[in-house]
Amino acid sequence: MTNDEGVAHSSFVVRPRMARNLFTAADIRRVAREQHSNLLVLGHADLITPEAVDLAKELGVQLVRQPAPTASPGPAPRVGALPPLKVVRGAGVTLKAFGAEIARAGANVRLQDVITSGDGAPMAAGYMALDQGEFPWTLQYDEIDVVLEGELVITRGGEQVCGEAGDVLYIPKGSSITFGTPSHVRFVYVTFPADWNL
Repeated sequence: MTNDEGVAHSSFVVRPRMARNLFTAADIRRVAREQHSNLLVLGHADLITPEAVDLAKELGVQLVRQPAPTASPGPAPRVGALPPLKVVRGAGVTLKAFGAEIARAGANVRLQDVITSGDGAPMAAGYMALDQGEFPWTLQYDEIDVVLEGELVITRGGEQVCGEAGDVLYIPKGSSITFGTPSHVRFVYVTFPADWNL
């Protein structure tokens, strides 16, 4: 067995579990000569130089990479069970003030998340309303907007799209935009991943 310092078994070495290690030819020499090992176990995210790979072959040190851990997309439902179905009645949703510190003068922005990761969903949904004006925003997630009423204007640099009731707009992750309207707009947004506001 090994301790947290990566001490060798008689036949192999397991490196300590860290975010990411870099292995060089010097590390391979140390494993082969000082630790008298013929096996080096690399973590899934570890890096190894091409020179170290060549030297390992030359010295007879076998390199084994551990598999990457599987990521969990939030709270897991019971085994064999799906999250419950959910319906949100739009008429009963109360929108809360949002982004007053970044909205341009006169813009009244309100929103409310209605589907979140707390529902076991990998994506989120909510309602947003905006009165005459605009506000800037940078998305660290992908978003789809479905216009319910009014007119939604999305501007990104020299691009501009406008959606009216029934229209669907897509905004890719990483976009720096302004949400705007010449009068008012109410729309549903769907984001991926779910925790857009973290």
